[in-house]
Amino acid sequence: MENFKLPARLLFIVTGVISTLWFLIRVIPKPSRASYPCMKIAAPVMSGFVIYLLPVGGLALILRKARQHLLSARYMTAGFLVIAAIMVMAIFMGQNSPESYASGLEKTGPDDGPNQPMGKGMGIHPGRVVWVWDPKATNADCINVFDFYKPENTNQGIVNRMVVDGIRNLAGKTTLSESWDVIFRSFNYKKSQSGKGYT
Repeated sequence: MENFKLPARLLFIVTGVISTLWFLIRVIPKPSRASYPCMKIAAPVMSGFVIYLLPVGGLALILRKARQHLLSARYMTAGFLVIAAIMVMAIFMGQNSPESYASGLEKTGPDDGPNQPMGKGMGIHPGRVVWVWDPKATNADCINVFDFYKPENTNQGIVNRMVVDGIRNLAGKTTLSESWDVIFRSFNYKKSQSGKGYT
C-alpha cells in the first residue's frame, strides 16, 4: 500500500465490495460453496465490510431524520436523534480501538499447544506427512504468473521422480509397485476388511 500510495480506507472499501459480490454470486446459487477455501477468505472481509457499513449507514439515516425533524420544528425528536447519532458514533469508535482488537488476540493456537497432532491420523502410516521438493522441477526464472503452466517451465522428468519418491516415502517401501500395492491393500482393508490390492 505504501509503494502504490493507496489509502487504507480505499483499499478496505474496494476489497469489501469485491469480497461481498464474490461471496453472494458464488454462495447464493449453491450454499455448499461457503465451505470452499476462497469463501472462507472472502467471508471475514465481507462481514467486516458489512459491519462497517451498518453504523455508517445507520448514522447517515439518523442524521437525515434529525434534519427533517429539525426543519419541521420538532426539536425534541431531533434532539433525541442527535443523541442517538452520538451514541452510534461512540460505539463505532470504541469498536475500532486497538484495545478491542487486542482482546481477541489474547490466545492463539490450539488448546494442546503448537506442533501437536490434531484429530485422528489416517492412512497406511496414520499421521505420516510426506514432503518432496526439488528446485530443478520448475523454472526459477519464470516471472510471468500466466506462463508457469507452460511445458518449458516444468521439468516433467523431475516432477515424475518427485511423485515416485513421495509415494515410496508414504508407503515406506523401496519400489513404486510395492508402494502402490501396500497403499491399496491398506485402504481396502480399512474400507471393506479385505486385503485385496488394486483391481
